[in-house]
Amino acid sequence: MAAVIPPVLLPESPNANDQRYGLFNVANGPLALPPHAGAGGIEYQTAVCALPYGYTVKCPTPDAKTFTNQLGLTIGTPFVVVADTLCGTLGHSEAEWNRYALERLTAGEQAVVELVFGSGLDGASPSLANNTPNVTTLPPALTIAGALNALEGWLYARYGPTGILHIPISANSSVMADYHIFRDTGGIMRTPMGTKISFGNYGGLLPDGTTPAAGHSAFYITGQMSVWRSETPFVSPYGQSIDKTTNQLKMFAEREYVLAYDCFAAGIDVTLAIP
Repeated sequence: MAAVIPPVLLPESPNANDQRYGLFNVANGPLALPPHAGAGGIEYQTAVCALPYGYTVKCPTPDAKTFTNQLGLTIGTPFVVVADTLCGTLGHSEAEWNRYALERLTAGEQAVVELVFGSGLDGASPSLANNTPNVTTLPPALTIAGALNALEGWLYARYGPTGILHIPISANSSVMADYHIFRDTGGIMRTPMGTKISFGNYGGLLPDGTTPAAGHSAFYITGQMSVWRSETPFVSPYGQSIDKTTNQLKMFAEREYVLAYDCFAAGIDVTLAIP
């Protein structure tokens, strides 16, 4: 039977804003963005960008020690994630419009951060794709297992702490179906080596920015990484968001981000399925 009265407008969505698994689960943070870092970025020094070494004990004179390793310097540049709303002004209060703007931002900002970081968009650095020569390109892998072995073998030959694998969401079922990935007690996906895995909205581009062939994907590995963001998103003032000519509301919410990883990154072209 056709409805004879209008539907009931609920005061807000009944659905919880549950976030999917992704980059924010495996990175350190999100941390509070320091003052002025939203314009100038962040830099930090680390001692973990070189492994120690061994030498032979000989009498009466042992091998000479070498002193060549300097501190690693990491620089992260900022970008902004924006959620906008274009709508008529009638039907909702100022508080509701503020809530809608913030809800749109917080619901989707992880996906945007992953895409920006994965593809090197919007001036963000360091990134995965479009970051040569800072990202090493490994020889193509014919299998997923071969890709994970190559990436982990490359990183842990030069880096001590646990790294992070960055894999497009479109490949997550292929990885999970056949290979030994597990969740730790904190819910983080890891390889047998303990490497954290982020399945994210990375864009799937190779290090040089090109798109892999059909049936292929681009996997990456980095050192441990951190995410900084402004603690409180900015929401455009309600009165200033109204276009007085069209009576349309043009409201937005935005937040500044900086991402950075330690020392090393490598990418690989991997065949997801043999034709």
